Amino acid sequence: MAKLQEKRQAVEPPGADPADRTPVRAVRRALDLLALLCEEQSQSLSDLARASELPVSTVLRLLHTMEQAGFARRDLRSGAFGPGNRLLQAGLSALRRTSLYDLAEAPLHRLSQQSGETANLAVRVDAEHATYLRVAVSPRSVHYAAWLGRVLPLARTAVGHALDGKLGPEGYVCRRDTLERDVTAVAAPVLDAAGDIVAALSITGPSFRIRDEDLPHLGQLLMNEAMSLSRALGA
Repeated sequence: MAKLQEKRQAVEPPGADPADRTPVRAVRRALDLLALLCEEQSQSLSDLARASELPVSTVLRLLHTMEQAGFARRDLRSGAFGPGNRLLQAGLSALRRTSLYDLAEAPLHRLSQQSGETANLAVRVDAEHATYLRVAVSPRSVHYAAWLGRVLPLARTAVGHALDGKLGPEGYVCRRDTLERDVTAVAAPVLDAAGDIVAALSITGPSFRIRDEDLPHLGQLLMNEAMSLSRALGA
């Protein structure tokens, strides 16, 4: 028993957290890498190593394991990595189990049809970022290319301001030319049963089509659907 204790002290520094042992760190690294795979359509090995701040050899080893399990996919021509079929299936299964995702389907469809633009459901990722959880694409041939699943900064986007409760006196927020030039977005917050902001609905489209005089109408559409969705969540 004494020899075992001495061996453990040799590999673990004094005060080390038992939860920070190598197997657990490897799982954390793999999960962080999976999240990075979902941020872009495809990324090179060097890009993933740089973003994860891990050695290339470590990233390659983790990616090979994920590829064998179906959670990562490698393009044979470019060598770039992307999410595998099992990761996509797991993500879709998780979304179907989320009541907010299901409840937003009809409001998003109505917003897209009534406005003629792309409608989005966004949720907070962390203190500084959000992501589009669900999208209803504009029926028009020229429309905003939605960033489904992409990470967005709260500080620079309409949905970010709505999630932070930074609204105009009318109850919605409008931003022009934020992440992309000539794109305008209008957003309104969605509340849960506790009255907390849990999501935001937005309408995005080309700025030449969304004029200043159109904003009150789009804002009212958003607030109506956001209130309806909030009531469905118990607000």
